[in-house]
Amino acid sequence: MKFTGVNLLDELERPEMADLRSVFRQRAVTKGEVVFRPDGPEDLVFVVSKGRVRVYLAYEDKEFTLAILNPGDPYSSHSGCYIQAMEDAELLLTDVQSVKRCMAEIPLFTRTMVRVLGHILRNSFSIIGGLAFKDIYNRLMDYILNEARTSGTPEEDGRLIRFNLTIEQLSQLMGATRQTVSTLLNDMERAGLMFKRGRGVYFIPDLDALAKAAGDEVD
Repeated sequence: MKFTGVNLLDELERPEMADLRSVFRQRAVTKGEVVFRPDGPEDLVFVVSKGRVRVYLAYEDKEFTLAILNPGDPYSSHSGCYIQAMEDAELLLTDVQSVKRCMAEIPLFTRTMVRVLGHILRNSFSIIGGLAFKDIYNRLMDYILNEARTSGTPEEDGRLIRFNLTIEQLSQLMGATRQTVSTLLNDMERAGLMFKRGRGVYFIPDLDALAKAAGDEVD
């Protein structure tokens, strides 16, 4: 799901932005590649132009995904996080001074960056709160419920959702092991809360029942 609601690539491709577009250089990255690290020397800002990358924190053997960036989403290499390609991808890179120019000439760039940072900050607090007050089962149900509400496709009386994530990627997003997430998804199916339709595709027959199971308020 694209969380900013806008696409900077569309803005940069406008004819009047050709000079500004020229300050960005393109870099291809391969699936699984850690593009930037917290202690890296590069001080750059990038826009995802193809594929997806994830922003995550790592401590010992645990990883916590803070955001998944899609084409058109901007971010920074000096955020104190790891940036990893989830698939073969392409980034548009530029230096910080050029970003100041972007902010002056494309107000949308500033607004989009603020949305991205706000989303990641919200996710950070959500992860902290989930680890402190919720078990993995409730965190997973909260995530599925949010996906169903924001990007699910209405079907019959329920919602169809597509994770576009592998079980491994979903487990990293939840801060849990792959085996744990796989077991919990199976438990949710056995409980009738959702049914698998294909790889990463699930049908939720009753959104209210899922919300109740997650301890969420039902309208």
